[in-house]
Amino acid sequence: MNRSKTDAVQGLKTSGVSLQQLRLFVIVAQHRSFTQAGNALGVTQSAASRSIRELEDLLELRLFDRTTRQVALTDTGRALLPRIALLVDELEAALRFGQQVSTVESGMVSIASSSSLVASVLPALLSSCRASYPNIALTLDDAPQGRVLELVRAGDADMGVLAGPLDVSDPDDLCDLSMKTLFSDHVCAIVPARHALASHATVRWRDLSGANLFLLDDGAGSFDVIARALDEHGASNVRLQLLTQAASVEHMVAAGLGFGIQPMHAGAASAQALVQPVPLWPPVMRTVALVKRKSRTLPVQAARIWTHVISSYDEEHKPLQTADA
Repeated sequence: MNRSKTDAVQGLKTSGVSLQQLRLFVIVAQHRSFTQAGNALGVTQSAASRSIRELEDLLELRLFDRTTRQVALTDTGRALLPRIALLVDELEAALRFGQQVSTVESGMVSIASSSSLVASVLPALLSSCRASYPNIALTLDDAPQGRVLELVRAGDADMGVLAGPLDVSDPDDLCDLSMKTLFSDHVCAIVPARHALASHATVRWRDLSGANLFLLDDGAGSFDVIARALDEHGASNVRLQLLTQAASVEHMVAAGLGFGIQPMHAGAASAQALVQPVPLWPPVMRTVALVKRKSRTLPVQAARIWTHVISSYDEEHKPLQTADA
């Protein structure tokens, strides 16, 4: 018995010895009774006795002397007991560790997001999370942006994905939240693909004067930002109409009913061949951020998703790339 622990484990594997048999050997040695050992492991006395006999046959060693009244270790069994007991402890510890890792890598994480981001940013984000953590189930709550904040604050969502700037009257209203900017993108004009503006590198705000303008009403405060930019940069006599979906904005533009204004990535998932996004000049930006409660420590699985999402964006806050980007 001078082999190393590694050699011993390998020998036990190749001999067909099971952890249950080794555990039973230790317990029988402690109780000196097949009946009591069987009770401890939830098996019958006869099953315990048979398992020990099979272990002895596999090892080609006699471990116990048996009489009608007593079970006693042989000299060989007595010499093996401390080594096998240690081996059983190490194997059980390794199994417990494996179960803990499995638990950490599985579970459920809830994410709330405003509707416009669900249609554009979330597909690539969730796909990336699932590829890295296939055993973590992600549930998505598609809600108006104000509701997203409520879900996060109430603990009904582990985290939220929001578009900014946030429409709050007092910045202190967000002091209970931890926010991490994922990326920023330009507000752009959505123009018909055959319109002269479609070939421009940028469109000046004043070039939209006199037009019907379709804006995305995502509850993120972007309406006020866009309305202020139209006024500050000389776009006059415009008629603003709010729509709830990026696809609706694009369809209206494709039908020749006016121009659209929305963030560059808002229509990424449903871009139409009949329309063209063109950045507006001077630039107006919106941010996409991940948010959680400051006062709540995220569950382990949610913390992994939080870290993965943040690390998926580089230092310049470039957005996740989809497979066909």
